[in-house]
Formats: sequence, structure tokens, C-alpha cells
Amino acid sequence: MLSDVKLVRLAKQGDVEAFETLCRRYERSVVAAALACIRDLQLAEDIAQESLMIAFRRIKTLKSDEKFASWLITITRRQAIRAARSRKLAVKVSLDSTETESTTDEVDAWIENEHLLELVARLPEQERVLIGLRFFDEHSFQEIARITDRPLGTVTKQTSRAIARLRSWSSGGD
Repeated sequence: MLSDVKLVRLAKQGDVEAFETLCRRYERSVVAAALACIRDLQLAEDIAQESLMIAFRRIKTLKSDEKFASWLITITRRQAIRAARSRKLAVKVSLDSTETESTTDEVDAWIENEHLLELVARLPEQERVLIGLRFFDEHSFQEIARITDRPLGTVTKQTSRAIARLRSWSSGGD
């Protein structure tokens, strides 16, 4: 498996397949970042697609190839904010606890669950990014530390706090 840096370099040279690989790696985090801003899954998916297209067109402007993930998330957040402003979207999150069918030990099973995305959207922005990178895009803690430019200890501690919050919320706590 090629590293992000290698894929970015290939994409900058016009390799569409390399960029598609990057898109597959980060598509869930991009949707989660958009969803956190606008709280509408279908619109978040549209924003994610738009953000990936913008990233494709602007890939040559990325100065630090190793910061692709944070650059892409930044593009997504900006697009989501623009969409929210232009549509004057109201923030609404349904938290019907009956939607949750999994236990707190089944984090992997949660990923496809819309209820989880709604819970993740409630997290502070830093924690949303970490959860997205760890569970949606399956990056290691070391990779996340590199992507976010944070110390490894900070990444693991903040991720643990976010998981504890999600577990609490999914079991009916607030």
C-alpha cells in the first residue's frame, strides 16, 4: 500500500488513480466533517463530493504533501460552512435512542450507523476529526498524530475521551 505522500506526489503528476485511492481513504472522514457542520447526511455527501473535486483541481497547490488529510478536511469544512450560510440551514440532530442497535463494545459496527454519525457530529471539532480518522478511515494513532500535527499522547487521550463520550451518549447519557 502506497503512503499518502507518494499518492499525493503521483496525483500532482496527473495520476487520477492515485487521487482516487486518496479519496477512498478519506471519504468517510470528509463526509463526517461536512455532517458535523450541516447535520444533513445527503447534503454532507454532496459537499464531500464537491470538496473532493476541489481538492483534485487544486492538488498542485498543496505545499506539504504529508498534510493532505488536514488540507482536505479544511476544504470540506469551508464548503460545508458556505453551504450552511447560503442555504441558512438550521442545525437539527435527531437523537432517538431506539436507533442504536449496537453495544458500546461494537464500535466497528457503529460506523455505518447514521445514529453514530449524529453522535459524532455532537463532538467538539478536534474530537470529530480524530474519530473520523481513526474509525472511519482506519488510520493508526501514529498516522493520526502525523496528519494532525499533534503529539501521539494527545491524540490517544483525546480519542479516548471522544469514545467515552460516544459510549455515554449511545447508552442514553447526555
